[in-house]
Amino acid sequence: MTDDLATANSSRTGQSLTTACPRCAAFRGPGPGLILFVLLFLTVGARTLVAHDVIDIEQANALVSAADEDVALAKTAPGPGPEGMARFALGMVLVEATNLLNRDFAAHSGRLTVNGELMLKPLVQRGLAPRLDDAIGRYRLPRTPLEEAIRLSPEAPYSLRARFELLKAGFYESFVLDPFQLVGIGLDDLDHQIAEAKALALALASGDDAEEAAFIHAIDLARASQLAPPEERRAFTEKALTALGAFSEAYPQSIRAATASVIIKRLGGAE
Repeated sequence: MTDDLATANSSRTGQSLTTACPRCAAFRGPGPGLILFVLLFLTVGARTLVAHDVIDIEQANALVSAADEDVALAKTAPGPGPEGMARFALGMVLVEATNLLNRDFAAHSGRLTVNGELMLKPLVQRGLAPRLDDAIGRYRLPRTPLEEAIRLSPEAPYSLRARFELLKAGFYESFVLDPFQLVGIGLDDLDHQIAEAKALALALASGDDAEEAAFIHAIDLARASQLAPPEERRAFTEKALTALGAFSEAYPQSIRAATASVIIKRLGGAE
């Protein structure tokens, strides 16, 4: 991982994300290794750690060092653009750190390894640490850096990526195993997530990211159909069935399509 963010002080309005933040490209890896359980189906997120894997201490040190650099850059940035870029870079460091902590935590029966603790401690000291939420059994992403990055420069090349990371955090942190057993999220939150997921599914350049956003959009509509007042449930159900059907047609080879099929049946739609 490259730690040089000196170019973050220059304007990047017309540049691609990779050009604008070379280090950030390294954090465009797979999303959290979560298990999405719907009835008897498992939709497995990207890469999970097996039991003997641990966080590499050099990787941990590099992430902490990168966070320090990004905080310093944000404090000395000459304007909203460079400051937003630095805060985005910090946010992506925390995305990577949170993902690593959650994989380490899950792979070792709800305990961090020594290296996991060594990575977490300096982040705690800096006020940057992901928070362990006992209700969902995982660390929550610190969202402020990404939210500030979007606020400072909403049209920047990084904005879509920042919004996508926030969308994933909002979704995966709202349940333990069954997404229909919501934790800490209400209908208003779902309404926002539904609109954001729909927009990102159309806007994201990466096919994998667009698929995940479309899946979140469909699942959130299905969840809203269960949470909405009785007089609104039918409308949400119809929208959910439409979105789930469209997802299955658009991504027929995806394991998520099997999950979509199960939810269609659960909502009373045709097989």
